[in-house]
Formats: sequence, C-alpha cells, structure tokens
Amino acid sequence: MKKYLFLITLIIFITGCSIRNINDYDINDIIDMALKENTSVTNETFSGYKYYLPRGIKTIDRKDTNSIFLRDNTYYYLFVDLVSYYNKKVYKFEENSEHILSKKINYNDIDGFIDIVLKDDIYYARIFYNYSKIEFMCYEEDLKRSIYDSIKILSSIKYNDTIIESLIGNSVLNYVEEEFKLFDETKIDEGLF
Repeated sequence: MKKYLFLITLIIFITGCSIRNINDYDINDIIDMALKENTSVTNETFSGYKYYLPRGIKTIDRKDTNSIFLRDNTYYYLFVDLVSYYNKKVYKFEENSEHILSKKINYNDIDGFIDIVLKDDIYYARIFYNYSKIEFMCYEEDLKRSIYDSIKILSSIKYNDTIIESLIGNSVLNYVEEEFKLFDETKIDEGLF
C-alpha cells in the first residue's frame, strides 16, 4: 500500500502541474491568448449586444453603450459603437513607433488595434476590437492583466442584428407625421366666458 501511495505521489511530482501567472507572458502572447480563447458564455446583456465580464471585474456604471468597470484599482471604460457595427465601418489606424505598444490586431477577420502610452509611470491604454473600445490607465504591475481582461471583454461581444436594426435601421425614420390639435380653435363658444 505504501508503494502505491509513493508511486502516485511521485507521478504527480514528476508530471507536475505548472501554473503560470499572467505577468510571466509577453504582451503579444497575452493578446494572442485572449483572442484565441473561445468565450461562448455571456453574463452581461444590453440593448443590441451582450458580452462576457471576467470574474473579479465589477460594473460600476452603465449608460446606453457606455460602461465603467473596476478591478482592484484599475477602471475600464467600455464604449460599444452600434452605429459603426450596423454600417460595417472600417477603422483606420496608424502605428506609432513612439508609443510603448502600437499595433493592429486581426483575428477571425475582425480588425482592431492596441495603443499604449507611458507617462509619469502610468500606462494609458486604448484597445479597439469588434466595433468596441476599452480605455484604461494603470501601473506596470496591472498592465498585462488589464490588457488580457480588455481583450477578453471585447472579443466576447455578440451583437443582436434584429435589435440593432430596430434601434438604428431605416425603419425608425420612416414614420409618417400626423398633426394633432388638442383644441379646435375655429369653434370658440363665446358663451362660456
């Protein structure tokens, strides 16, 4: 019995379980990793779209297509551009070599970009992907986790074309105006006054 217990313990230690922290990866690897993870589950739903909010992130505020999230000391500002999605607008982005990271992103035929600037030991990041954008500012120790979380949120956004069509489509503007008068001003009864 002791031999079996020893053998099982030895096998576990030899094969090992390696856990890597997100900070052990390169930023480009984190971007690829976040884009390739398949997130079919959504836990936040809005008018025209839904997305997955990773565990540990709280929603602080949301209005229309804007949301503010918080993880530890980092605020994330999300903007979902339903009009650009509806019109299939193509964004233009030019890489800036003076920034810490400035590059285009393309995965599953969806374009985007990531742009990070360092100023006074604070990283300012802007990530655009899937017709939506997240901006945040953080210190170096939170940068990689924030990039991962942002791309995870942006890549999980799923649009509802039917709702977007009803919100933005041409059918909204095709209503016939009808003039309505509350009082008929042509017939004034002089006897009431």
